[in-house]
Amino acid sequence: MEVLARKVAVVTGGARGVGLGLARALGEQDMRIVLADVDQAALQGAVELLSAAGIEAIGVPTDVCDAGAIVRLRDAAFERFGTVHVLCNNAMVGGGGPFCEPIDVAVWERAMAGTVYSVLHGLNAFLPRMLAQGEGHIVNTASRQGLVPSPILGAYPPGKSAVIVLSEMLHAELAERPERVGVTVLTPGGVRTEGILASLAAYESGEHDDPAMHEFLASRVAAAVEPIDFGRLVVRAIRADVLYVNSHRETLAWLQERIDRMIGDADRIGTLR
Repeated sequence: MEVLARKVAVVTGGARGVGLGLARALGEQDMRIVLADVDQAALQGAVELLSAAGIEAIGVPTDVCDAGAIVRLRDAAFERFGTVHVLCNNAMVGGGGPFCEPIDVAVWERAMAGTVYSVLHGLNAFLPRMLAQGEGHIVNTASRQGLVPSPILGAYPPGKSAVIVLSEMLHAELAERPERVGVTVLTPGGVRTEGILASLAAYESGEHDDPAMHEFLASRVAAAVEPIDFGRLVVRAIRADVLYVNSHRETLAWLQERIDRMIGDADRIGTLR
């Protein structure tokens, strides 16, 4: 979808971080923005920030775990602007911990509801209308952890991996249809968000005592990209109808290592065909 000016984008989890970066970058293209977030105070601040930059925006308090809330978000967007062209399923819920300790299934269920089912709620609410109008674009935020997972992160990597796979499946299905509805899945590897900065600050203040984790966080922050820059990369992907968006080349190198290990294991024990 090359022409974005005066079109409408909905961004969940839009009050901060990657979501706000997406909203700002889309707004730079003269898109009208509908921000959704569960944090009403942060949501209001984000809308004011966009408005001060000359971007037409509204905020709709939304819990993405609630299918009804996503329907109300859609209705609010259509009531204000009459249409939606870009849906950014960006919100997520983390949680969980090491598998070798007791697993809190309720925490996992909440995390999956916020990370995976929220995308399904978004598709149910918005995709039929995009198909009816003949054009649109779905942007699903996953993570590098969905491609090359690290241990001890609980539900986060499995949830993000599911978002990648369902995005690939959706892309394949839409490719067989006449409507011009595209799909892009984001696998950022390090974005300078409040969360990662707060985590580093906690270690630097002495709140946590784990030198290895402190060093790891410091290295990730040093290599992180700004949310607005990542958002602008996503704008390019929407215009070019690109499926995958990565923030860092190293992710592709690590993914190649994963593939090489699969090939190596197959070489060691063979395959059946």
